Amino acid sequence: MAKRILVIGLGRFGTALALGLSERGCDVLAVDKRMEMIEPVKDKLSFVVELDATETDALAAIDAKSCSAAVVAIGESFEQTVLTVAALKECGVARVIARSRDKRQSRILRAVGASDVVEVETEVGRRYAEDLAKWVS
Repeated sequence: MAKRILVIGLGRFGTALALGLSERGCDVLAVDKRMEMIEPVKDKLSFVVELDATETDALAAIDAKSCSAAVVAIGESFEQTVLTVAALKECGVARVIARSRDKRQSRILRAVGASDVVEVETEVGRRYAEDLAKWVS
């Protein structure tokens, strides 16, 4: 049985992540509170829904607790990210992974319950530096 992964936030990062997980056989449940973000991916993923993931009732309605992991890929609002992590933990989601812009945000996200934190820009920069260093050597 495929692992069910919840991806919250369908901007560039969240969409790329959701599609990549789906291509690798994961059952992806993707959510965003803006319908215009849902439209481009609704036919490419198992389940896509418009909802406010800061609301525990909304997360309970989609059975977020049944997911192996939830990734909070919200990039525009750190406050929304924090509230979403807290709501996921309150709903009983065991593994919550959150997107962060810097070390300070990472500390705060861990404090409210994130299992893992990804500093996307830092990670991509490091990986690209590694690839580029191999190429120029």
